[in-house]
Amino acid sequence: MAQAPTPDPTAAAAACLGAVLRRLRSCNGLTQAGLSRRTGYQRSYIGAVERSAVRPSRELVERCDEALQADGVLLALWSLADPERGPTATDGAGPPEVAAPAGRPGRAERMFEAVEVARRAEASGVGPGTLAGIDRAVARLRVAAAGTPPRELIPPVLAQLRYVGRLLERRPTLAQHRRLLVAAGWLSVLLAQLWFEAGDREAAEATRDAAFRLGRQAGHAELTAWSVEALALWALADGRFSDAVDLARSGQDLAPPASAAALQLALDEAQAWACLGDHAQAAGARHQAALTSAMLPAAAS
Repeated sequence: MAQAPTPDPTAAAAACLGAVLRRLRSCNGLTQAGLSRRTGYQRSYIGAVERSAVRPSRELVERCDEALQADGVLLALWSLADPERGPTATDGAGPPEVAAPAGRPGRAERMFEAVEVARRAEASGVGPGTLAGIDRAVARLRVAAAGTPPRELIPPVLAQLRYVGRLLERRPTLAQHRRLLVAAGWLSVLLAQLWFEAGDREAAEATRDAAFRLGRQAGHAELTAWSVEALALWALADGRFSDAVDLARSGQDLAPPASAAALQLALDEAQAWACLGDHAQAAGARHQAALTSAMLPAAAS
């Protein structure tokens, strides 16, 4: 029996890029000719991109992204479409092709599924579908952090954070506002850790401070505790073990008793005591961690 052809994810992303470009152009009240005037590219070239008939240059996508205020959505899709493949316009329809970045798209770029990006770009309000999509994107980014180089993951996290910020400007309901604050807080905690791992301490500390404030504003105890855990982790990395103990204990005071944050903070405290040579205190912190772990739901322990 003949095997079914393997789906081409780059073709799907290219088709989605064209569809999202068309949708954003329409939402901005622009014709193809109008977008042509704003970008400096011929209308026929833009039409071919919208039909997925050609692979656009990065420069065109950047200009469209800026003209349509897409906050990086079009560039994310362009990256997914693998700029080293597909037909390229060479008939003078637009400026010469800009060289593609060296290497293949990284894991962080590939995690942006075309359907999710399209839904996000087309969202006209802060509805349940939009919020659910944000929650899924945040969850995927947090999972990806375990195996993705920091510099590779920082751009998509920043793009998602900017998107949440724009939604916060749309006067959501109180419940929607809190949910968006929590999403922005989780993204900020993740971004702070990525900046720290990338060696940018100033950016890490500023983003961590923002995460703490967001957790406070949202009244989200675990988020606030995780923002303190970041400080405890950095103190351990710097060899400031006494500071790490104080921070870990402060975080545990903030964290819900049966939470992953409380567990990690207890483990941080145990590690700090061990580094200080106080094995009795370290054993006590590990015992607290074991008690906390026993209280966690099976999926979180």
